[in-house]
Amino acid sequence: MDFWRDFLASGWGKEFVAGGFGGVAGVVAGHPLDTVRIIQQSSMNKPAFHIIRDVVAREGLFALYKGMGAPVATVSFQVTLVISKRVFEIDY
Repeated sequence: MDFWRDFLASGWGKEFVAGGFGGVAGVVAGHPLDTVRIIQQSSMNKPAFHIIRDVVAREGLFALYKGMGAPVATVSFQVTLVISKRVFEIDY
């Protein structure tokens, strides 16, 4: 247990955890917009607001978040590594 306490107490550990949360937050914020963009490019030539309204009315709010598992796993890991690398470079 001392490892995790020491890891999270260090600046590098805090930035590692913060990078993971930041990556997840970025995907959660941006994934619905990507979904709307893909729908708009593939078949419909309607404004984004109309697409959002139609998708939410037809399938529910969580339809905008379909397929978010892979981006959460990959992007959050990528952001974690980038932020941790930056902090490691500054510290050493």
